Amino acid sequence: MTPLKSGNGHDRHILVIDDDYEMCQLIKKFLQMENYHVQTALSGYEGLFLLKQHSFDLVISDLKMPGISGIELIRKARAVTPETPFILITAFGDVKTYIEAMDSGVFEFLNKPIKMQDLKLIIHKALQDHCRECKIQ
Repeated sequence: MTPLKSGNGHDRHILVIDDDYEMCQLIKKFLQMENYHVQTALSGYEGLFLLKQHSFDLVISDLKMPGISGIELIRKARAVTPETPFILITAFGDVKTYIEAMDSGVFEFLNKPIKMQDLKLIIHKALQDHCRECKIQ
């Protein structure tokens, strides 16, 4: 797995996975304005492929996607990148799904429509917690 290189000062790499192209682009543009390096994938399988090829500091994924769900993606990704925090987003949240997501190791579960300022705070906390865990190990 190779780390992503960025020549413009970005030191945090985020992967956004959503089968909705417009949602991917909206999140990507917002995060780039916050000085993150962002890569997108339009399916869980494409996201899993990218996770095997590159190191990411954080993954934001839709829950319901064709082929592989966000929860299945997390389970498969844990074999490749066990420490990377995941944030799941969905328009179809319910208590059972929330519990299943938390059991799979998701950092946070957000319902759509997403408030970008809330996402910003959750990303900051996830990266802080992840950084702290890396220093402990």
